Amino acid sequence: MKDAGHRECIRAALDHETADRTPVNNFALVTAARSAGFTVETARKDPKISAKVSIDYSLKTLSDFVKPVLDSQVPFADLGMNVRFPEDDYGYIKEHPVKDMEGIDDLAFFDPNVAKECPMFTQVIVNGLEETSRMLEEDLHICGLSWGPITTAGYLMGTEDMLMMTMMEPDMVKKLVGKVAPFVTSMQNKMIDSGATVMWMADPTSSGDLISPTSFKEYSYPALKEVISDVKTEHGVQSFLHICGNSLEIMPLMPELKVDCFSFDHAVDIEKAHIKAGGKVALMGNVDPVRLILSGSPADIKKECYKLIDTAGRDGGFILAPGCETPQASPDENVRAMGQSGIDYWKQ
Repeated sequence: MKDAGHRECIRAALDHETADRTPVNNFALVTAARSAGFTVETARKDPKISAKVSIDYSLKTLSDFVKPVLDSQVPFADLGMNVRFPEDDYGYIKEHPVKDMEGIDDLAFFDPNVAKECPMFTQVIVNGLEETSRMLEEDLHICGLSWGPITTAGYLMGTEDMLMMTMMEPDMVKKLVGKVAPFVTSMQNKMIDSGATVMWMADPTSSGDLISPTSFKEYSYPALKEVISDVKTEHGVQSFLHICGNSLEIMPLMPELKVDCFSFDHAVDIEKAHIKAGGKVALMGNVDPVRLILSGSPADIKKECYKLIDTAGRDGGFILAPGCETPQASPDENVRAMGQSGIDYWKQ
């Protein structure tokens, strides 16, 4: 594998060191398939296509990270849930099996190491990561993907019902999230065994737009800490956590969770985030994915990227990325403009 400096640049950022450029994560999954002219379903079914389009897209957009075309709803299908997979979009869950304590007791999770228990997880995620690792010729960091524990629990119970239960039956929610955490850990460990070089986890239900900081500390925090700690103990990899929406008030907790890099939403003020992080955790963000990456111009994107680096990245500790996943129809030149900004900023 060619050492092109991608991982060293990321290491410097995570260690709050300055380098000759700001690392960039294109935050793309299915966008790579669309860019290459494939449907999501085609990439979902063919790990070789998934890996190739993702690698090509990362190199084309000057990203230091690559993610094959992973569908985070796939594990729920292997759990026997009713999941519909559109031809050109992510799957969506039509029914939620957990209704009560008995439903939690009856939950049985698959073993990610046993392919016959999880054929879709194996085909889409395990094989996609293996092919990405095999094909990759440069030292990009390879990302897997899982939902965080409380988000996974929300899919099992229904997020709205689960949040209601935090007021009516809090012990039920704690039991469910606690039971989910080892399952998330097992999937993350299998992804790393299959070629992922960092831990990537998204936990949108931990957003301050959905739960209070107090509820985050009570329901999300213990399970996140367990997963991150257990994966680090098993593999020693760096951990990346993305939380959508308002996350300012929980940012100071990220070092306690042993998060190496916290990815945050475009709605969060970058200056306030930088202050909240206090130099104790690296930050990733937070170009507006719709207004700029999808609908803006390369010049607009460059201007915003320079502003973000000015505010949060001059002393290291920052990775440039969209504030959430790059929309499927984003023009290649817009995503590349973000990647190029991480290089050109330092040439001024």
